[in-house]
Amino acid sequence: MISKPKIRIPQAVIMLGLVSLLTDAATEMIYPLVPVYIAALGSGAIVLGIIEGVAETTASMLKLISGIISDKIGKRKLLVLIGYSISSVIRPLTGVVTSAWEIIIVRMFDRVGKGIRTAPRDALIASSVDESIRGRSYGFERAMDHTGAVIGPLLAIMTLLILFIGFGLKDSLLALRWTFILAIIPGILAVLTLFLFVKETASKKPIGNSFDFSLKNFDKNFRNYLLVMILFTIGNSSDAFLLFRVEEAIQKSGAVVKLVNSIDPFRRMVLHFGDEAARTKIINILFLPLVWAFFHIIKAAFSTPLGTLSDKIGRKIVINTGWGIYAFVYISFALLVFLSPGLQIIATFVLFAVYALFYAFTEGTEKAFVADLVSDEKRGTAFGLFNFSIGLGALPASIIFGFLYSYFDKVIPGYGGTVAFGFGGTIALISMMLLALKIKEPSRGISQV
Repeated sequence: MISKPKIRIPQAVIMLGLVSLLTDAATEMIYPLVPVYIAALGSGAIVLGIIEGVAETTASMLKLISGIISDKIGKRKLLVLIGYSISSVIRPLTGVVTSAWEIIIVRMFDRVGKGIRTAPRDALIASSVDESIRGRSYGFERAMDHTGAVIGPLLAIMTLLILFIGFGLKDSLLALRWTFILAIIPGILAVLTLFLFVKETASKKPIGNSFDFSLKNFDKNFRNYLLVMILFTIGNSSDAFLLFRVEEAIQKSGAVVKLVNSIDPFRRMVLHFGDEAARTKIINILFLPLVWAFFHIIKAAFSTPLGTLSDKIGRKIVINTGWGIYAFVYISFALLVFLSPGLQIIATFVLFAVYALFYAFTEGTEKAFVADLVSDEKRGTAFGLFNFSIGLGALPASIIFGFLYSYFDKVIPGYGGTVAFGFGGTIALISMMLLALKIKEPSRGISQV
C-alpha cells in the first residue's frame, strides 16, 4: 500500500508562528520577572492574583467579541494585526509604573490586544490547513510561541547583565524597568512580520448581516466541552504563582547564591553587582528567567509532535494525558514544603520540566478539538467562546489561588502553597473524569502523515 505524501504546513501558518515567536520573546522579557518586580514595589501574592486574573479575563471577553466579528466580516488578518499592534506598544509600559496596582492597567490593555487577535488568528490557522494536520499545525504555532518564550528570558538576562556590568548599574529596580522598556523591539518586529508576510486566507465575504449571537447555534457536545474547560480553568491559576513559589524556595534556601559563589568565573562576575545584599538580590532575579527559559525549551520541543499525535490517536486522550500531568505537578508543588531547601530547588527544575509537557499535550490539541467540533463559518465565534470560557475561570482561579496562598500561609506559616496547589490538582482530576465521560469526539478523516 502506497502511503499518501506528507502534507506540509502552509506558509501562512509558518509566518504566524514567527509572529508568535517574536511576540512571546517580547512578553517573556517581562513576565518571569513580574513576581520579583511586584515584590520590589512592595506587594505580594494577592496583588499578583488580581493582576493575572483581571488581565486574563479582559483578554478572554474580547476573544469572544473579536471571534464573532471575524466570522461576520470575514477579515481575520485585520483584527489580528490590530491586536498585535496594541500589545506591542502597551506591554513595555510595565517599566514605567510606580506601584504594583498600576501594572493591572498595563496588563489589562496588553491583554486587550491579545483578546482582539487570538480567536481570529486561530480561525485563520484552521482555514489555512487540511483537517488531517490540524493538530500538527496548532502544535507548530505553539512550538514557535514557546521558542520565543525561551528567547525572551535569555534576552532579559543579557539586558540585565549589560546594565549591571557594562553600565555599572546598581539599582536592580531601575535595571528591571529598562529591561521591560526594551521589550518593545521584538514586539515591533512581530507587527512588521505580520503586516508584510502573512496573507489573508479566510473568506473576505461577510458571513451574515447580523451580529446576533446565541449558544443555541452550537450543539450540546460543544457546549459541554466549554463547561469542562471552565471547570479546569478554575483550578488552573496563573503560572506566575509557580515563579512566585520558585522565588520563595530560592530565597529561603540560598542554594542558588551558594552555587554561583562556588564557581569562580561566576563569583568574580557577580562582584560587580555591589555589596553582598545587592549581589544576592540580583543573582535571584537572574535565576528566574533561566528557570522560565528551561521550562519553554521543553514546551517548544514537544508541542508539534504531541499535536501531531492527537491527529493520529484522537484529541480526548491527548488532552486528558496533559491534564493528568497538570494534576501530578500541582500536587507535587503542594508537597514541596516537606523537602529540604536544597532538594526543593532540584525538585522545582524537575517539576517545571514535567509541567511543560502539560502545555505540549494540551495547548494545540484543545484548539484542534474546537475546529473538529464546529463548521468553518462558525470557527471565529467558536474560538472566541473557547477562550471566553477559559477567561470565565481565569479571574476566580488566580484570585482564589492568591487568597488560599496568602491566608493559609498566615494560619499555617509555610503551608499556603500546599493548600493552593492541592486545590488546583484536585480540580484537574475532576475535569479529567468529566472530559472522558461527557464529551463525544467526532470521527475525522485521518490521512497518513
